[in-house]
Amino acid sequence: YRNIAQQPECDTAVEDIINEGIVSNQKDQAVAISLDRLPYPEKIKRKIRLEFEEVLRLLNFEAKGHDIFRRWYVDGRIYYHKVIDTKNPRKGITELRWIDAVKIKKVREVKKGIDGKTGVEMTENIEEYFVYNEKGISPTGMGMAGQGVRIAKDSISYVPSGLIDGNSGRVVSYLHKAIKPVNQLRMIEDALVI
Repeated sequence: YRNIAQQPECDTAVEDIINEGIVSNQKDQAVAISLDRLPYPEKIKRKIRLEFEEVLRLLNFEAKGHDIFRRWYVDGRIYYHKVIDTKNPRKGITELRWIDAVKIKKVREVKKGIDGKTGVEMTENIEEYFVYNEKGISPTGMGMAGQGVRIAKDSISYVPSGLIDGNSGRVVSYLHKAIKPVNQLRMIEDALVI
């Protein structure tokens, strides 16, 4: 997807989308949280709004919102490592560190066993965690078993695009539909050069 986003025509289209999504205004914030339909008292809503403001501050969203949204839009997913002060955990999250989507992968291990009475295969335990490898992880994840640092699920904030490939079940980017047109455009340009 990053390669597609480098194509000038695609880059212009992505920039238009990002500029429409994240509008910078000196008088108002680019994003806000709406809790109108939340069936909780105003006291809880106030705490949620305060925490939302804190997350925006940790992300430095006012200065980096455009880049954050662009990374998420192009990659189809975004990861942040939640850093907590181990000496004083009551402080909560002290820092959010962006993790390159190419270097981390969510792993879901399903442990199954056979029920002694019925002989039916049953799910005993599901373990979820993230694997981080500085050199990168292949999209299929093949050949990467045991390579990289294992990170607890609670330590990572993972935001997928919400689009799922029907064949593989993997999360895809919003640029997935642009693969074929961009490749065709490149072939036409190469043919014109020849």
